[in-house]
Amino acid sequence: MKIFKKLTSMLLVVAVLFGVFAMSVSAADDVTDEADVIVARMYVGHNERYRSLSGHTWIYIENLTDHSLTVGAYTLPKGEGVSCGTFGTSLADGVGLYYNVEAWRYRNINAYEYTYLSKDLTQADLEIVSNKIINGGTWSHILNCAYFAFGVWNSVPGKPLIFLFFPTLHELQILLYMSHGEGFPMTTPKADRIYKQIGKGDDAFLVVTDPSYVEDDA
Repeated sequence: MKIFKKLTSMLLVVAVLFGVFAMSVSAADDVTDEADVIVARMYVGHNERYRSLSGHTWIYIENLTDHSLTVGAYTLPKGEGVSCGTFGTSLADGVGLYYNVEAWRYRNINAYEYTYLSKDLTQADLEIVSNKIINGGTWSHILNCAYFAFGVWNSVPGKPLIFLFFPTLHELQILLYMSHGEGFPMTTPKADRIYKQIGKGDDAFLVVTDPSYVEDDA
């Protein structure tokens, strides 16, 4: 009888421990699954204008969730995308970081040929990318648009791109990857959702801007 009671007690202990272990594993799986959920897709695009030595490189982020996401200083609605890029003097508001200018300028994809790479982003990835964007915005004839775009692209794992200053070399890098594509669609923004970022980091804010060309040198 005593042996039977001991065996019963041991079985109860084992059952309890097994239940606790199973619950812990299940909870860990839930955390892992949530961390692995894809919330956005990021593109790095390059437009080699008229097959000349000039060009423009930018980042485009597409919201794949059913809620808004934060991209830099921009609130990205569900089902939409936002382009982010730095410009020199081709905009009336001058040098800096802009949102949705490329999406507006390249809205007629039949008129522009551009190549791209893409990668999926988890929420953790997006936060890193967003932080890189909001703290970016530097532009000069040396640190041009590709310096910003490649910096954002390389901030999370994926196919690396090296900033080499010359637009043609940036396009060739993208073309070297078999997974490259051409002419991804972008959400055409309304006029009141095209912005220039003022400041960086926690001090950053957006002002509405005119995306029309002033001088084509971005």
